[in-house]
Amino acid sequence: MTDYSFGGAADIDRAIGYLVGLDAAQTNALAVLEIDDAITELQGEYEKSAADVTYRPGDDFIARLSGYLARADDQDNPKLA
Repeated sequence: MTDYSFGGAADIDRAIGYLVGLDAAQTNALAVLEIDDAITELQGEYEKSAADVTYRPGDDFIARLSGYLARADDQDNPKLA
């Protein structure tokens, strides 16, 4: 998603949903911990974004969010991947 533009709390919520599903399907303990850390980060940014619609997370977070959303899109639309 190189042309991704931050869409606020709704984008973060979608990424959380994707990672929660991924976490539930994961059997590797290390991967589960990494996914849990990502979910925790997303939840913190979600709360900030939901509280203030003008809030914009840092570029590093937005790059990670873009990747999560791209993978969620691929999962939702496998024929387009």
